[in-house]
Amino acid sequence: MRDDGKGLSREKLLKKAREKGIDAPDSMTDQEVWGLIFAPGFSTAEVVTDVSGRGVGMDVVKKNITSLGGTVEIDSAEGYGMSVKVRLPLTLAIMDGMSVGVGEECYILPLSSVVESFQVQPGMIRTIGNSGRVVEVRDEYMPVLELEQVFNVPRFDFENVSAIMVVVEAEGGRVALLVDELLGQQQVVVKNLEANYRRVDDVSGATIMGDGRVALILDVGSPVRRSRH
Repeated sequence: MRDDGKGLSREKLLKKAREKGIDAPDSMTDQEVWGLIFAPGFSTAEVVTDVSGRGVGMDVVKKNITSLGGTVEIDSAEGYGMSVKVRLPLTLAIMDGMSVGVGEECYILPLSSVVESFQVQPGMIRTIGNSGRVVEVRDEYMPVLELEQVFNVPRFDFENVSAIMVVVEAEGGRVALLVDELLGQQQVVVKNLEANYRRVDDVSGATIMGDGRVALILDVGSPVRRSRH
């Protein structure tokens, strides 16, 4: 959807976010600023009416789109208009996924979000600051995240380290995920984890593997958002 209206005001969004106690530094990218409208209770309307200004709606929209395995992206230029892109899978029950192993656990990455994978070579990963790590892929530096740390995976083969990197893309950004092994590509039946258990950070759903094990399906947008902060 695209319109040719006023577009979003970066200054107005930042001001409103700070009034609500949201950490909104000037260094935020435009995409991050536009994403503020998805915060619960967020509204820039000057007057509250029965149908607008209450800050109810956009957070629910994004939550429901995400629960369907989709994404929503906003692009805007003040004075020229804005566009909203909603991407939904063709089927909500079955998805193509890449299964990866970390320790004795198995995780599923949406295949549509996987860009490439490769073996980690010595010196490939660089440390910046106190804890941040990046890797250079085709002249582009991107953050590195270990799935072992994200999910606190128990490690029993202590001599083993994650040596395979999977580059994933979501919400206009890319991150490199460190995993132990690539288990293969397959179609999986998506189960709603929140409805059957509870909400789990960084996870969009679950599936039952052929051997009866439950594998978590990653919300790729979550590590991308984390890397920006």
